[in-house]
Amino acid sequence: QRAWKPTNETLVTMKVALLVSMLAGASAFGVAPAHTARFNTALRPAIPKEDQTAEKKEINDISDKWHEVRLLSREEAESTLDEEWLEAYNRFYKKYDEDMEHMTELAGKVAKILAPPLVKKKGLKQKKRDAFARKQARTGATAAAK
Repeated sequence: QRAWKPTNETLVTMKVALLVSMLAGASAFGVAPAHTARFNTALRPAIPKEDQTAEKKEINDISDKWHEVRLLSREEAESTLDEEWLEAYNRFYKKYDEDMEHMTELAGKVAKILAPPLVKKKGLKQKKRDAFARKQARTGATAAAK
């Protein structure tokens, strides 16, 4: 009797069937997807200035002023800002600089973990030198034991 020989078509069909069955079996043990938060797409229009309360106007004025102050360079801030705004500016950028230093340190640590330095592969001559050193150590240890 002659043994059965699979053709290319049957091999491809078998591979596809195996792959589909593996995927179906693996998905049976998978975790159900978490419900994602739906974003509200409704527009939130700004209240016109004339309809705002005095408190809301004050908050908006302070917010607008901070948006301008935050973008100043350090020299511009020192020369143009009054004491209170300059203190807020310096406090903000001091915290910003501390956070950036901290994140730079963390990035360096994570980079070392993700891509550790590679040890150079030993060449054939180095392997032979190491083997010779091991052999010498063995013979020296046996000679000392006698």
